[in-house]
Amino acid sequence: MLLIRSPSIIFAFIFSLFSLTLTMLTFNIGYQHPKQHIQFLIILPPINSIFLFLFSLTWIERRFRLSYIPLICLFILLSSSLTLTIISSLFLTSSIVLYFNLIFHCFSTLIYLILLILLITSYVYGRLDAHDQSLRTSKSSQFDKFILKSNEHELVLYMSHFPCGRQSHDIQTMLDDLNRLHINIILTLNETKEVSFINLSSTHNHMDVHSTRTQRTSMEHIIYPIRKSFIPKSISDYIQFLYSIVNNVKQHERQCLLVHCMNGLGRTGMTIVCLELVYEYMMNENQHKKEQKFVERICHYPFLLQNFCRVCQAITNVRRIRPKSIHNPIQILFVHEFYARLKSLSYMQQIKEVIHLNDKVHFSNFEELHLPIDT
Repeated sequence: MLLIRSPSIIFAFIFSLFSLTLTMLTFNIGYQHPKQHIQFLIILPPINSIFLFLFSLTWIERRFRLSYIPLICLFILLSSSLTLTIISSLFLTSSIVLYFNLIFHCFSTLIYLILLILLITSYVYGRLDAHDQSLRTSKSSQFDKFILKSNEHELVLYMSHFPCGRQSHDIQTMLDDLNRLHINIILTLNETKEVSFINLSSTHNHMDVHSTRTQRTSMEHIIYPIRKSFIPKSISDYIQFLYSIVNNVKQHERQCLLVHCMNGLGRTGMTIVCLELVYEYMMNENQHKKEQKFVERICHYPFLLQNFCRVCQAITNVRRIRPKSIHNPIQILFVHEFYARLKSLSYMQQIKEVIHLNDKVHFSNFEELHLPIDT
């Protein structure tokens, strides 16, 4: 059950529990006090709980018209908590309960402010930094090797940055290196508009050149765009995608996969960590699964508890191979949510059903394309 596994939902539940407990303790004080605006201490906390749960469910599912809901929720929560903090400070002499209200709402305001700054900074930085790439000189590609092993299978993952030189031969040089490494699949995490800033003087889109040259080789090129320094728009789509990638590798005995983004650190590190977790899940699918530990169900950032938390261990493994990988707090919290869903039997069952249904549709379309034509 995802309710008792997701760090965001558990945080929202515990926070709401404390908030509603304080509301009940404040209930009599609010209604007996002559000044009416003290009643905000009773009215606003239940509303805050609703927006907090809404935020915890939508910050990793921003498809369609949900994109701005997490941001709107945080603005409302921050404004409401700040209001409650001010009201609590004005009526401290009424009861000791209002001291607890003040402490709690001060803490809430600080938490929401930090979350809001993190979200806005990560989102805006991805847009601004893409322009800076056009000013950077080309750097030689470095391919860091990360091996995932099971009893019957081995998957070799390579990590690198996107070839960001102004000449298309930078891409060809990288592809020659990949051929020597026997890479079968290239997974690019850049947005198209992001790499378009790199080669502004060219009449060809840099991503198009990359895809075209890759298609001339025996390698398969897959593009899964993620905003720089941010997270995928939908965690369910992301799980389906990575599950399909690993499944494809297993079935076709493709053992080498390159994952790269602009700098090869944030999005690449996050994806490699998630691939490790998906690979472990799929290789042990028919075996007795380890139960998710309590420490894995709560947010413990910035502490990296590699001896107690599987996600922290996976992050440490990737950083050991490629230093400076996945340090963005938003991406780290996203990976914890990713792992929580892998551990949910009902959630993963739904994911598999969707993948199976998609495969059936693709196979059906393939059959229709190859039907004999009646004359």
